[in-house]
Amino acid sequence: MKLKLLIPILLFIFSSSLAQNIEFNGKASIQGLIYSDEESPFWLHSNQRGRIDEKTNISTFINGDASYQLSDKASLIAGVGFLYQDGYTDKLQLDESYLKFKNSWLDAIVGRKQKDELYNGLSATNENILWSLNARPLLGFGLRTNRTIYLSRTAGLGFDASIEEFITDDEDRYVKDTRIHHKSFHLVFDKYEKFSLKIGLQHFVEWGGTSPTFGDLPSSFNDYIDVFTGMEGDDSVGGQEVNALGNQMGSYEIYLNTIVSHYDIQLLYNHLFDDGSGRVLANTPDGRYGIFIEDQEKGKWVESFIYELFYTKNQSSNSPTTDGRDNYFNNNLYRSGWTYEHRVLGVPFITLDNERFRIANNTILVHHFGIGGIALDKYSYKLLSSYRLNYGAKGDNTLDSSVLSTYLNIGVWKDIIDVNVTLGSDFSSISAPNFGAGIQISKSFF
Repeated sequence: MKLKLLIPILLFIFSSSLAQNIEFNGKASIQGLIYSDEESPFWLHSNQRGRIDEKTNISTFINGDASYQLSDKASLIAGVGFLYQDGYTDKLQLDESYLKFKNSWLDAIVGRKQKDELYNGLSATNENILWSLNARPLLGFGLRTNRTIYLSRTAGLGFDASIEEFITDDEDRYVKDTRIHHKSFHLVFDKYEKFSLKIGLQHFVEWGGTSPTFGDLPSSFNDYIDVFTGMEGDDSVGGQEVNALGNQMGSYEIYLNTIVSHYDIQLLYNHLFDDGSGRVLANTPDGRYGIFIEDQEKGKWVESFIYELFYTKNQSSNSPTTDGRDNYFNNNLYRSGWTYEHRVLGVPFITLDNERFRIANNTILVHHFGIGGIALDKYSYKLLSSYRLNYGAKGDNTLDSSVLSTYLNIGVWKDIIDVNVTLGSDFSSISAPNFGAGIQISKSFF
């Protein structure tokens, strides 16, 4: 039985047999959007968890989860959610459908689960430059540490790690049933009370699937070993896999955390690579640079702030063996690129063409700011502002432009229901200004 059909059945069995010992949570939401152009401003549809596309006017979802305590340190959680949005998508979908086992150090998940929001929702790309909140969650399974596993508590030395396997099921994908492998490993040093350092790697691979040109692509266990280790395959697909088996991407990462007065501060860096030259840093300084500051004292006008710089103009121009165009998120064999359901999986400033099929703009310089807090002692808000310079993609610089995108979300009412108002705008050097507004009504159930 296919995994997508098995999960809802397991959820039903789980909830029916253990209902008397379960804690339930849920949320229902409906959102309406209007805008002055044919498509909404950038931040009204970007990083919206796949619930809003560029032409959406109405989006509604309902999610619920049930938690059963297995022991003092272990629990089993089942979640399911349904989503409808008009626009390009215009259909009912599963927003979530998963089973999760959690104990004091490990999360194990099977199904489709929305990712946690980091940086209070102010970041342009959330977890890292390759894995944002821009698309609906993928179907698969994974293991992830939920705290640092210490090699030596005395030395303050430990690690975080994860491994996940997904399969794509979007209807218009060029290579059907593309598999996605992800793993991460970070060393952590936190010996001192107000200082910690995390250094590590994220690794993603699109592999397997069925190509309309080459048929079934390599997908044996030995091929998976090559995918896992980043090795070259036997190149059985017409010279398309010249660097390694599948479409391999990754990010070297550094996170430095400290406390100054009553502020938590993080300095972050994500290096970006998608081939051998990038792995040896020939595309430096491409990547994500940032600082996040959060006030430990809540209820202030400014509770948190982020600044992020995204730079992808080098693309291995430092390497004498390349043409200086790494062509991030694109791939000749996996032509849909690093996308799912016509949405970029990584930082959304790397954008699609007008047909929403291939990556058309991956050479960028972006300054992104985010501020969040409580206005007038009762109105929660989130303000985003991004100024980006677009330079197109490999072989095509027709998208050269500058764009200022803004976003404001205000919680205007919080009682039996929550009401949020959103405002967005784009000011582009090649098109007229685009303005948008929306209202979201939601209700949480406990």
